Amino acid sequence: MLIRANDIQQAAERLRPYLAPTPTIRSDYYSRMTGANVYLKLDIFQPTHSFKVRGALNTILALPDEQRQKGVITASQGNHGLGVIYAAKQVGIKAAVYLGKGTPENRVKALEATGAEVVLHGDSWDEANQYAMQLAASEGKAYIHPFNNSNVMAGQGTVFTELLAQVPHIDAVIVSIGGGGLISGVISAVQAFSPTTEVYGVETIGTDSMYQSVEAGHIVELPAITSIAMSLGARRTEPSQFENVHEYAKAVVTVTDDAAVRSLLTLLDEEKLLVEPAASCTLAAITEGKIPVKAGSNVAVVICGANVTLDSVLGWRK
Repeated sequence: MLIRANDIQQAAERLRPYLAPTPTIRSDYYSRMTGANVYLKLDIFQPTHSFKVRGALNTILALPDEQRQKGVITASQGNHGLGVIYAAKQVGIKAAVYLGKGTPENRVKALEATGAEVVLHGDSWDEANQYAMQLAASEGKAYIHPFNNSNVMAGQGTVFTELLAQVPHIDAVIVSIGGGGLISGVISAVQAFSPTTEVYGVETIGTDSMYQSVEAGHIVELPAITSIAMSLGARRTEPSQFENVHEYAKAVVTVTDDAAVRSLLTLLDEEKLLVEPAASCTLAAITEGKIPVKAGSNVAVVICGANVTLDSVLGWRK
């Protein structure tokens, strides 16, 4: 289900008082390497250092005030939780975030440092998510799903409308995929405002539920998440996101963790930007030849998050 153009425009209006547009830069390094004009959309400069705040804030702002005042609940690998907490604080309400017990310690501490209620439940995000949804229903609170929510997807779609304001002609846009909320929002914005733009999705092997689903022609659930790109760690997508990607994405590709880390380190060396493997995997898809890049074309890469520690990066480096 595509998000309507009007809903994305309304999301942009809601977010404008709270979130400044994030910068887009032309990468000389990746442009030289590919022969294209490679632009990096740096949503690492959001207040929570991730694009997730767009969808979370749009969803909470769209809630009726009576519902909003009851507080909100979500489940997260970290970035969406930070977005929900930030959004809740903007409107003065309480938020609770449920995490799988395997969530990296640095992400748990980052959430706890906000002062919000943080609960570890189950062995994965999927188990935490099921529990959080049940709890929200029993308590009458709004549940803010990290990707399977039309207002979340509309908020994420504002990434692309901002891009178009900064780079008016975009031949291709490359987006990482977790559950599929970001790419669904981007696909919707592309179809509404720039239908000739090609959309590519990228996952790391071990978080590749969307890739496997597209290849199979139906939703495939992973038995476990085995990649270091934990913020891409949904074991399955949902029907709306699957249908959007299956029908409208030019391709979905995968890269290894090692390739994502190599690109992470290259981006740090060349552009002085430290990002998550969930973000650097998009650049790995270019350098590994998984996505064709035409010389002279304008290629936008969404650099979606930077909630990573230097200790983690050093541990991944080989």
